[in-house]
Amino acid sequence: MILGSFQASFWLAFLAATTLVFGAAYTLWLVKRVVFGDVANDGVASLEDVDSREFFYLAVLAGGVLLLGVWPAPLMEVMEVTLANLLEHVQQTKL
Repeated sequence: MILGSFQASFWLAFLAATTLVFGAAYTLWLVKRVVFGDVANDGVASLEDVDSREFFYLAVLAGGVLLLGVWPAPLMEVMEVTLANLLEHVQQTKL
């Protein structure tokens, strides 16, 4: 996108590239403060880690998401009729 915008205007492309660099730098700075910073809130500091029951439920959910990402056929079969109906309505002209 930025390389293509050079055809329109050098200064707009330069502004877009600069904004991209500053956005990435700000994101890295923010992640550093949020993930690796000190905990300033006592309520958050008193929280405990995930116990085995919570870990089990999170693992089941993560496994389901991973399974649907690798093998989405069951979900696609359920949505196939609805999507075909939606595409039929979208393709019809309203004029």
